[in-house]
Amino acid sequence: MTDVSHPPRRWPRLLVLITLTLLLHALLVGWGRRHIIAMNTPASENVLTVQLQTPPPAYQQGEVYKGRTRPARAPRPAPEPSIDPPDEPIRETVEPLYTAAPEAPHAMPAAPGAAGEASAAGEAARASAADKSEPVLADTTGKQYRTDAPPSAVLDYDVTGTIDQKPSYGSASLDWRNSGQHYRLEGEVTAIWVTWLKFSSEGELDAWGVSPTLYTEKKKFRSATNTHFNRNGDSISFSASETRYPRRGGEQDRGSLIWQLAAIGRGDPAQFQPGAVIDLFVAGVRDGEVWRMQVIGEEAIKLPIGTLQTWHVVRVPKPGAYEDRIDIWLAPQHEWYPARLRYTDPRPNGDVTELSLSELRR
Repeated sequence: MTDVSHPPRRWPRLLVLITLTLLLHALLVGWGRRHIIAMNTPASENVLTVQLQTPPPAYQQGEVYKGRTRPARAPRPAPEPSIDPPDEPIRETVEPLYTAAPEAPHAMPAAPGAAGEASAAGEAARASAADKSEPVLADTTGKQYRTDAPPSAVLDYDVTGTIDQKPSYGSASLDWRNSGQHYRLEGEVTAIWVTWLKFSSEGELDAWGVSPTLYTEKKKFRSATNTHFNRNGDSISFSASETRYPRRGGEQDRGSLIWQLAAIGRGDPAQFQPGAVIDLFVAGVRDGEVWRMQVIGEEAIKLPIGTLQTWHVVRVPKPGAYEDRIDIWLAPQHEWYPARLRYTDPRPNGDVTELSLSELRR
């Protein structure tokens, strides 16, 4: 009998291995799906819910709140704002000197047209009403002083002061020309390389002293104005207004005023006494009024040109008038020329301009 050899039994083992491999693969696929889904799913966000409610109204006086009656709270007063005092420039203390000056002459009415002429009855009625409302002031004729106009000279000044409360420096000049019967004055003030004021005055030297016929003034950024002292019409008129005044003698403009004071001092020094007053009608660029010049007394002042003995004269404007106070120092040892001039704006934080004589040329 022949022996038959059987092959080894490998198939059962192979089937078991394949089965285990498939099970392991299925497990891996299931685990991967769960983790990938978890990674792609967004995490839940924490949400904060806020509910807005209207607060209960403030209870008023006499209302019942939680079973009790309470008075309403009084409102707190608003705090007052702190007010710091303004910075004032250091100024020389000056006593307020003022005595009433005479009233200026009445302005002359413009010539009426045919349509504007009033009847005599109407004029009488207005005059009667005026008499009842206020006293009629008589025209003032200027006082005639003894005068002697100073000789020709050119005066240079150092200018100090403030512009808009800021320190400023500059220069000024007065060119005075005396030709015997006539005069001409030219003045200029420059500060911060700008000409702030330029003016001229011309006229006659007569029994009244310095008698202007034309005054021209030009301030920075403004047009020039003319003030006419008409001899033929015996009136004072202005290019900047229709106001007119009668001319009777002794009237001055803002430039000639200083030289009239010098002429009065030269004419008779006894006219300058402490406490004395000199009343002069002064015409500006639109109107005029009587200026009361008050003599303060003799003072020694230090100037760039040296120490001089002077007479101090002041023009103090009327109370409540926003016009410059003018201080003038005249030097008798130098023909009564103006040695120092000071212009003070009386308004709060007003500026001051001072001219101090630095050179005198004759």
